[in-house]
Amino acid sequence: MKERGATGGLPRFSLERRISVLVLFLTALVVGFVATRWIPIELIPSGYTEPSLRVVVPWPQAPPQEVMEKIAEPLEEELRTVRGLDRITTVSHSDNCRAFLRFKQSTDMDIAYREVRDRVERARREFPDDVDQVFIFKDDASGIPVYVIGIAVPPTVLDSYNLIQKQIILPLERIDGVASVAVNGLEEKEILIEVDRDKSDALGLNIYQLAQELGDDSFSLSSGSVREGSKKLLLRSIAKYDNLDQLENRPIGPNVRLKDVAKISYAEPDKDYRVRAMSEPAYAIIVFKEGDANARDVSRRVDQTFKELQENPRLADVGMLTLFDTGKVIDDALTKLLGSGLIGGLIAGFVLFFFLRRLRLTMVVNLAVPLSLLIAITVMYFAGETLNIITLLALMVCVGLLVDNAIVVAENIDRLYKEGVDRKDAAIEGAGEIALAITMSTLTTVVVFLPVSLIEGPGQFFLLRMAIPISVALIASLFVALVFVPLNVYLTLPRSREPRKQGRVEARYRAAIDGVRRVYDFTFSRLSSVYGRLLGNFLGRRFDLVLLLVFVFAATIGLSKGHLSIVDVQEGEESGFAIEVETSPVNTLEETEAWFLRAEAVVESLSTELDLAGWFLFHDRTGGTLQGWFESPRTNKLTGREVTQRVLEALPREPGLELTTGTEDQTSEGSDKETYQLTVYGEDPEELGHLVDELEPLFTRVPGVLGVQKSLDAAPNQLGLVVDRDRAQQLEVDPRVIAGVVGYALRGQSLPKYHDEGREIPVRVRFEEEDRESLTELGSFYVPTNQGSYLPLSALTTTDVLSAPEAIVRRDKRVARSITLDLEPGLEKETRNRLDALTRAIDLPEGVSFRTDVRARGFDEDLKSLFFALGLSVVFIYLLMGILFESSILPLSIIFTIPLASLGVYWIHLATGRDVDFLGIVGCVLLVGVVVNNGIVLIDYVNRLRAQGTSRNEAIMLATELRFRPIMMTAITTIGGMIPLAISGRTEIGISYTSFALTLIGGMTTATLLTLLVVPIFYTFFDDLGIKLGGTVRWARGRHDPQTAPGLAASGKPVEPTL
Repeated sequence: MKERGATGGLPRFSLERRISVLVLFLTALVVGFVATRWIPIELIPSGYTEPSLRVVVPWPQAPPQEVMEKIAEPLEEELRTVRGLDRITTVSHSDNCRAFLRFKQSTDMDIAYREVRDRVERARREFPDDVDQVFIFKDDASGIPVYVIGIAVPPTVLDSYNLIQKQIILPLERIDGVASVAVNGLEEKEILIEVDRDKSDALGLNIYQLAQELGDDSFSLSSGSVREGSKKLLLRSIAKYDNLDQLENRPIGPNVRLKDVAKISYAEPDKDYRVRAMSEPAYAIIVFKEGDANARDVSRRVDQTFKELQENPRLADVGMLTLFDTGKVIDDALTKLLGSGLIGGLIAGFVLFFFLRRLRLTMVVNLAVPLSLLIAITVMYFAGETLNIITLLALMVCVGLLVDNAIVVAENIDRLYKEGVDRKDAAIEGAGEIALAITMSTLTTVVVFLPVSLIEGPGQFFLLRMAIPISVALIASLFVALVFVPLNVYLTLPRSREPRKQGRVEARYRAAIDGVRRVYDFTFSRLSSVYGRLLGNFLGRRFDLVLLLVFVFAATIGLSKGHLSIVDVQEGEESGFAIEVETSPVNTLEETEAWFLRAEAVVESLSTELDLAGWFLFHDRTGGTLQGWFESPRTNKLTGREVTQRVLEALPREPGLELTTGTEDQTSEGSDKETYQLTVYGEDPEELGHLVDELEPLFTRVPGVLGVQKSLDAAPNQLGLVVDRDRAQQLEVDPRVIAGVVGYALRGQSLPKYHDEGREIPVRVRFEEEDRESLTELGSFYVPTNQGSYLPLSALTTTDVLSAPEAIVRRDKRVARSITLDLEPGLEKETRNRLDALTRAIDLPEGVSFRTDVRARGFDEDLKSLFFALGLSVVFIYLLMGILFESSILPLSIIFTIPLASLGVYWIHLATGRDVDFLGIVGCVLLVGVVVNNGIVLIDYVNRLRAQGTSRNEAIMLATELRFRPIMMTAITTIGGMIPLAISGRTEIGISYTSFALTLIGGMTTATLLTLLVVPIFYTFFDDLGIKLGGTVRWARGRHDPQTAPGLAASGKPVEPTL
């Protein structure tokens, strides 16, 4: 038996140390089950932090220009000194300023957060006095809500703010693992002092001075210390109101009290927006978890508390509805993956039984799956990893791959046993013969993840989370195949080759097995014969196969062009619909609210037909958002886009109304257009707005441009007050005082908070609504001069129609305006070339510049990283195979299986009408390491046969015949494991694994079917090339060494080189 060249090692240890192997097996089971019980479960991998931060500075009812000047610019000036900052973008709205900070990939975001917080505190010194809060947000997993509750409070509840704060918010905040609880739409009641302008003017009172005096009334200051006997007591001067009567009776002039000129009320502040859920006015309570808390556990505790709140008698009149539950989302995603994995495992088991037709041998091979998965989960648990949609997907992918090594080992042992080799020798030699080949084939799958460490961005983080379980499971499967499988196969092989007497049950079993064998002979045996004839034919006509492949590749590229795209998310995978609504700019809040109420009634009437679990709307005066989400599981087959289209068709229409879907490239008609985006940079928002208005007609006249999309920073006309600075200087009036009077008149002024029974209640002073609703009233306001006199506002200002955008965007301290053009389908490339030429030909004013960007997104950067990793993976696989074959040329014959796999990826996506999404590209990376495995096992066996003296063509034919069954088994089990995943549909959060599964199914199918033909043929090409190159090298050496003729060794025998 020694001449068979069997290697001992692990297989020999397995058979000679059976008790040790049994202990190892039991240890893996016990520790694996414990790890499975205790490993944390969450939705997405924790630990990832996007290299970005957001700063939000609320400042209600201020024009965007003022927000930019008083908040955005001071904020930018301080933030630009933060280390590692790559770019900064600020967006100034009419009610807040948002700063988006993007950092370099290597930046420590904890340090960056501390520095940003420090710079924000510095900038706050320059902010207006009534800016109370600044929020800094991290873009990490902890920023994703774990639970969202919709609250509807009836009008009969007098103090909804305190009710919700005490009865709902506080219990939720006390839950272990909850970091914070936010409430959208809930406004705290305030003490509102509304001044009657006629009365105040008659008494000579000015709201500017009145606000200053009232602000000075409420204070608590340190006033030093006094001594009383031997004690030293600190002294504080306190001036505050004990009740509202004191505030109302506060003297503001001779015999004049505050209540004589103002109305004091305790009520909710005016809202310039509306929030509704399920056709009721609502608030949204959003629960966030702590950074290191487990999302699923926190969600379950919140859900339990929520159920207790529903039983609270104090909340009997309050309607409460769960809008989002991370725990259910996680359970849904994991259940789908686990279900698909279980079905895939059963399919793989049936496939193995069909090929092996021996129940015990099938069970031995299938044992590799749970054992390898338990080992992988154990390593993940001790490495601090979690079970989430990424790691569980990786483990599910392994279901089809983990049996590969066990199949090859078990099949080879069984073959040797049938050839007459003793049980023990067959087990040792069968595993030893192919130990190196399956080791290299396993490493080729693992090595594809090595380039992940060289890429940047989120792709690296998520690929690493997928790489760890796959790599560990595959290495574990190799260990199982070389240690447990030989022993188990040895134990299942019969001791005696003599036929045993069969009982009735066993006879029926054998009859069923014979039926399966006949099916196998009718299908795969015939297929094997067909392959043998085709291979024999092409070995004599090798270039015919090459020409056929060239034709197939050319046809595939031609068919896929224009029909197959790479997208971020598949169409129809949305978990609901989202429609952006923009109303006429002259609408009042009441008019916009009336339209949204009609739209809400439409959605409610369609909810059963469209399978909607709920709906939500938010709007202000100029527009808002209408959203709905589906039931889970769904009962109809409409895609998200079809549902959106159905809602769009049913919504009421009115002049000036624009409806767009949630994605950038979809209009209200639901069409999908390519766009060309141009960004114009300048210094002055108004001048830039005029320039953009002049440029847009030029671009729309370009052939192939369908129109211009309205952007957020488009500039509607607004009426404004323009200060006459010369007259103001002449009359000794500070322009800042004018701005302050206008601000006080329109927005009011916040005063120190009123203290009542441990509560702090906001206080605000302003004019009554009828005194500030028209420009005439505003112009008659009085402004104090430096000389102590008063002048009407109209004497210092003029009215003008200004081009004031809804939002002012600044990038890297320059104002940016975007122009987005819809392109005609089919003419995108020509139209972009024309637009590029036009932008180069336009003579821009000084200080203004263009930057073109065809909807560049972070997704494109991720794709580049993945393709880079894909290329490096191919290089690493080639180097590994070079080690296996001791050749630099022969591995190239196996590398050709990678483009063969790409054919299947193209064909299956074209056939199913789906684009390749991000997970599909991840599947391509994994596919590169999987498809070469069969080629490695095949060529390794060819080389073994040739080393025993078999001719090249005979070795190829024999190896193909003997490796046909294990190649088919490994391929079909992998494909079978992916089929449930391909048809599983989307999860509750809209994630679909279909493209990922289709990529592996299509790639494995074509690679397997063509490997048995293409790899042997290209093997002969590269073998011939090696011989020719070797002959050339020997000829060159022969010129320097006449003792050795070209092509002959010193012994005179031919030499077949390996390069």
